[in-house]
Amino acid sequence: MMETHVASGMSSPVVDTEPGQKRCVCETSIGWKEALCAAACAITLAWMNLYVSRDLVSAQTSAMASMHGFWAAIARWAGGSWFAPNWWPYWDCGIPFEFTYAPAVPALTALIAAIFHVTHNLAFQSVTVLAYCLAPVTLFLLAWLWTRSPGYSFLAGLFYSLTSPTQILAPDNAFLWRGFWDARRFYTVSVWDDTPHVLALGFLPLAILFLSLSIRKRRLVYYAAAAVSIACATSISTFGPTMVAMAAFCLLFVLRRQDYKTNVLLTVAIGAYAYALSARFLPPALLNAIRIASRRGEEGNWTLASLTALAIVVLGWVVLWQYLPRWTSDWRLQFFALFAYSTSAPPMLATLLNRHLLPQPNRYKFEMELAIALLAAFGARYWVEKTPRAVKVALLFLCLALAAEQVGSFRHYAKAVVPRGDLQQTIEYRAATWAAQNLPGVRMAMPGTIAQWTNAFTQVPQVTGSSWSMAYNPVQQLGFDAAFNSGDTPEEDARIALAWLRAYGVGAVCVSGPKSPEFWKPYRHPGKFEGMLPVLWRADDTSIYRIPQRTASLAHVVPKSAVIRHSPRGPSDKAEIERYVAALDDPSLPLAEFHWEGRNRILIQTVADPGQAISVQVSYHPGWHVTAGNRHPRLQKDGLGLIWFRPDCDGPCVVRMDYDGGWELRLCRWISYLALAGLLFAVPVWYIRRHRPSEPAAL
Repeated sequence: MMETHVASGMSSPVVDTEPGQKRCVCETSIGWKEALCAAACAITLAWMNLYVSRDLVSAQTSAMASMHGFWAAIARWAGGSWFAPNWWPYWDCGIPFEFTYAPAVPALTALIAAIFHVTHNLAFQSVTVLAYCLAPVTLFLLAWLWTRSPGYSFLAGLFYSLTSPTQILAPDNAFLWRGFWDARRFYTVSVWDDTPHVLALGFLPLAILFLSLSIRKRRLVYYAAAAVSIACATSISTFGPTMVAMAAFCLLFVLRRQDYKTNVLLTVAIGAYAYALSARFLPPALLNAIRIASRRGEEGNWTLASLTALAIVVLGWVVLWQYLPRWTSDWRLQFFALFAYSTSAPPMLATLLNRHLLPQPNRYKFEMELAIALLAAFGARYWVEKTPRAVKVALLFLCLALAAEQVGSFRHYAKAVVPRGDLQQTIEYRAATWAAQNLPGVRMAMPGTIAQWTNAFTQVPQVTGSSWSMAYNPVQQLGFDAAFNSGDTPEEDARIALAWLRAYGVGAVCVSGPKSPEFWKPYRHPGKFEGMLPVLWRADDTSIYRIPQRTASLAHVVPKSAVIRHSPRGPSDKAEIERYVAALDDPSLPLAEFHWEGRNRILIQTVADPGQAISVQVSYHPGWHVTAGNRHPRLQKDGLGLIWFRPDCDGPCVVRMDYDGGWELRLCRWISYLALAGLLFAVPVWYIRRHRPSEPAAL
């Protein structure tokens, strides 16, 4: 029996299926006129966002105070790392490739660069344009398929594309009413570092759509589509799983409540399968590294204030959930309200009460804006539908006029924000290429934006360079901080910095002074090395100093007593570090030759006594295995997170170290392959069964 649902605020027809549940019109057939109208709306949203962002595709440079070069570097040098475990020797004294970043954005960048024969920087900016255009379109598709109202769904897409409600509710800086009209999303992808997050957000509406269909329809094809959508979001950004979990939690409270336990099990199973699909690049060790890294900085710490924040959110959730059915019985509008509340809570609590519910809570403003757009468009629908037709026409005219004004304003802003100039004239390019040409194979300590861009241009190995939010070695991150800011005076700062840098095998250090074009300028005392270290290169208040080394090799024969046993408690805790550095300078100890044979093999040639150890200034990982003659010494991790072992040699010693990823990465890879194989097998089976002719009835 058909009825019109008015009290809910959703006036589209719905069909009763069971007590307390409604079957929305997305389950009815779509006519060609409706499909044509929806296609026109989606194309308009895509064109509008492309019109705003199109200059990014042709810009010859980038915002240097960003991680754009970081992703371009992964795309440029990944090689076969997408398909097999590979060591990444360029950042943080070496890390597994899986610890560089979520793979999808660099992989897309590499694919575009290969197909269109453009630079990796331009290819990345094309991915940024895709990210900017995708979410409004998928938001529209979700709203339209749920409500079958292309008009209000289009308005939701417009609202999301052209406004920034977070700047009213949880502003980035000082509160200003005009911040509502800011092009915040474009700024964050073009100038800052949120392309992966925004691209992952484009898959969130698809994940919500297919999760809702999975819960309501119980069909294999929807299970598969939901798992693939979640896996895509997860493979694009580490924020993907959290945003999907928020949405899934809200769906469970509005759909088929009488089957709650079954729904929970089904949702968890879909989530587990999605993780299996993406496990290749999201091993448990990486999740643990992200957890540890999130403790660094104020936005990652869980405190008693966080517990209070959780209590506040739970109270608000319970009240909203209890009273929503009194305001509307439409599950779609209930979901929009609960999802808007859930996504708004972390950034608003962080901004207004300085309480952190999640790591980096302000990053969830993207999800918050998407949810608010849905709630604003369909929450207002009931009241708009009650107004006279003339008023509706006037309101529509106002919305379209504001949209046209905003598109023009955004386009003008984009022209001003998109960087212009020659990438090769930047300090990042000049410092990196000079080091590559004049210090081949020397491990560098690069500051700020120079570190983020060095490997977009060269293969210079760095002691830094990675994303702090998923840093593999927390002790190396401590040493990274010690090199920049560790003493009250320049002299003390220099002594501490040099001890750490030499312990990590750094042969040259780049320093950005106060007038340097390098953006972050992390050094507290930028002149601390003057007169202490020889200057190799200087330009625009940026200097490269040579650090004295007995040998540039990353392998050293040392007494076992010199190996650093305990991780330093802070930058000034350097007693064991100084003892180790003294052993590196000891002329009585034999030198060791160190050679990379590809990325996954190291050859070391030296002379060693049975009581000596070999220290290798490469990050420890259980995926490394060592062979010395016919022996297989046990690799160990020292207090700095580097490798050491006892070769048990008595005289000339040839050591080979091979990397295979270790059992965890191999297991995760096979889990992903099996999950993908199961997916490819299950969908055709479902299709064949669905379209198999029915057998004739027996006579």
